[in-house]
Amino acid sequence: MGIFIDFIKDIVFPLLAIGLSAWFASSAKNDSTRAQEVLNDIKKEIEGSSRRMIESSIGILDSTPQVIEGKLELAKLRAIEETSKTIRENITNPSALPFEHHDRNMVALGAHLQMLLEKRK
Repeated sequence: MGIFIDFIKDIVFPLLAIGLSAWFASSAKNDSTRAQEVLNDIKKEIEGSSRRMIESSIGILDSTPQVIEGKLELAKLRAIEETSKTIRENITNPSALPFEHHDRNMVALGAHLQMLLEKRK
């Protein structure tokens, strides 16, 4: 009987302890993985709703008259800048166009620039 008790105490209990430890470790790993998935889902949902609120706020701000007015003014300034750049690049007739053709182009560009400047007033 003493050998049987020693066998249980020295072999069976340690094996049961190892088995239970492995089962607890596996269970904890599964629980941890599930908890991380839930946290990731919550994070995605929070970030998604935050992003939608920010985009909505930006859309509202972009539609205010002051912002629209500023964008229009910026577009006018860019058009003036581009027209002026085109005039500077073509003033010396780099394409060697006939004088009449080059003169008409320059007059048209000047008229376009004048119109842009008047619209800015």
